[in-house]
Amino acid sequence: MKRIHFSSLAVVLGLCAAPVLQAQSQPTEGIRFGVGGGLTMPLGNYGDFDKAGWNLVGVLQLPISQSPIHLRFDAMYGQTSHKSGLGSGSTTLTGATADLLYHLGDRAAKVRPYVLGGLGFYNVDAFGSSNSKLAFGLGGGILFGVGTMHAFLEGRYMSVQTSGSSLNFLPISVGVMFGQ
Repeated sequence: MKRIHFSSLAVVLGLCAAPVLQAQSQPTEGIRFGVGGGLTMPLGNYGDFDKAGWNLVGVLQLPISQSPIHLRFDAMYGQTSHKSGLGSGSTTLTGATADLLYHLGDRAAKVRPYVLGGLGFYNVDAFGSSNSKLAFGLGGGILFGVGTMHAFLEGRYMSVQTSGSSLNFLPISVGVMFGQ
């Protein structure tokens, strides 16, 4: 429970920091690549078996012509630990998605919120079993200039279509992006 409170505090601080960082004069358009990490919160049945964990993410974002839409590819590796009473061990999540990302606001803005959604493929390794299945995700975040790079703060609802039922989780990630 303390991790959830800590992650909520980190999200609020990130949102409060955005107006201060808005003073930077850097547009949020162009080809970008980035890295980040954060908290992974299991949802639904997954939350009954595992505690919150962590994630690492890699991002490649490509603008589509002169539109506010970008094509984004991301890869994630994450891990959550089994709750006590279920034995020691962890669940490992490894996957990638292709997303459409839509920037809100003016293209020359220093701080831009965005929404994204897409499809991908994830491998879930838990309790001695490994499954690779189709996944989808929906979410949003904020992109803002920090010096010569950009930072992002985002959250997504992810669902991996495992056998029987889906495995749902919420990764909240903070990271930096580099590029044009």
